[in-house]
Amino acid sequence: MKPLRVIVTGGATNIGRAITEVFLAQGARVAIGYRKAGAADPLLQLYGDRIVALPLELGDVAKCQAFIQQAAEALGGVDVLVNNAAITGPAAISSLESVQPAHVDEILRVNITGLIFCCQAALPHLRASGRGVIIHISSINAFRPQRGALVYAATKAAMTSLTQSMAKELAVDHIRVVAVAPGDIQTHTSDQVDAALTSRGVVSDVVNQTPLGRGRPADVAETVAFLCSDKAAFVTGVTWLVDGGLLA
Repeated sequence: MKPLRVIVTGGATNIGRAITEVFLAQGARVAIGYRKAGAADPLLQLYGDRIVALPLELGDVAKCQAFIQQAAEALGGVDVLVNNAAITGPAAISSLESVQPAHVDEILRVNITGLIFCCQAALPHLRASGRGVIIHISSINAFRPQRGALVYAATKAAMTSLTQSMAKELAVDHIRVVAVAPGDIQTHTSDQVDAALTSRGVVSDVVNQTPLGRGRPADVAETVAFLCSDKAAFVTGVTWLVDGGLLA
């Protein structure tokens, strides 16, 4: 079987980087979307031309479409689309009392609108693949919202519905759609995020509450890789928890 051709939005850092590296370890070619200049440099230095790094602005539909097309051309097609990039962390925090229209608009444009139109742009390539998979990186906030992040949590809950709808619609094309919902994952920016939330008076509903302890980005990445494999060929339309028992 030919190596997978994989697109990972936000694939240069944290969970996205772990997903990128798991697929690379399996022999895949990966195109990653990044927002900040230089974010992909460490991966490019390690993996060279096995990675295609392209700028991506999820809040702009035309740029989402252009990104997918450029990635597909560079890879020679698309077998897997991982929608990982999103507004999260301190940027997603706002209470009901203080939330502003611009905050709502931005999170919806990036976390939902951008995701939808990345999928739409990738659809012809996934159909041509014959083994297409779409993975949405969700959050346990889809099921148990974080205080002070009502808009972010709403977008992750919406992702569950989108996953179900897309799975039903695309089954005829043999395209599977699955969401993966991480719990408390320790990344290289976790301490900074925790400190930023504390400084804004936000009490975490997640940190230090997981029976198995804080997870690793690799825990999420390995799950994503499994769900994209033939071993998960009958899995579609569900949100798969990777939360160490937090919601048990």
